[in-house]
Amino acid sequence: MKKGIIIIVVIILALALIFFLDSRGSKSSSKQLISAPEVASAPGAPVATPSSDLPMLPLTTLDGTKLMVNELEGSTVLVLFQPDCDHCQREAAQIREHIEAFQDYKIYFVSDAGIPQLSQFAETYKLADQRNVYFAQTSINEILNQVGPIEAPSLFVYSPEGRLVKSFIGETPIEEILKVL
Repeated sequence: MKKGIIIIVVIILALALIFFLDSRGSKSSSKQLISAPEVASAPGAPVATPSSDLPMLPLTTLDGTKLMVNELEGSTVLVLFQPDCDHCQREAAQIREHIEAFQDYKIYFVSDAGIPQLSQFAETYKLADQRNVYFAQTSINEILNQVGPIEAPSLFVYSPEGRLVKSFIGETPIEEILKVL
């Protein structure tokens, strides 16, 4: 009987050792998966920096044109919204009431809603015929991957060089937005 207990203890210790070694190996593997990728560069080589802060967000406009936000030129305002959101509706009405303050900006209203919903929203809030206002669709996954989880509406003001000037997350009084234009 004593011999049987010793065998069981040895087996348990061997299994514990195997488990311990295996868990150490999987921890180091998972760290490699979630850590930032290493970039090889020649010593003294300049470090590449993004040319703008505009997200790499693919858009499809109401007329079917496909474009990338990070390729937009000039002063830009991105408004991420949902057509059925009352906060977004109030924000759109306020922008329309103060559209002259946005004359030097291209305003892109971006949503994952369907093109018919976006068209209706543009008409309802009298933004469809504004020369500097565009409505575009993208997927919710693209928004989450490129911008992150945010409230609707969220408004981002970018300089002509594509640098983020200011972001407004959630419904914001128009007076606050106008201060940064």
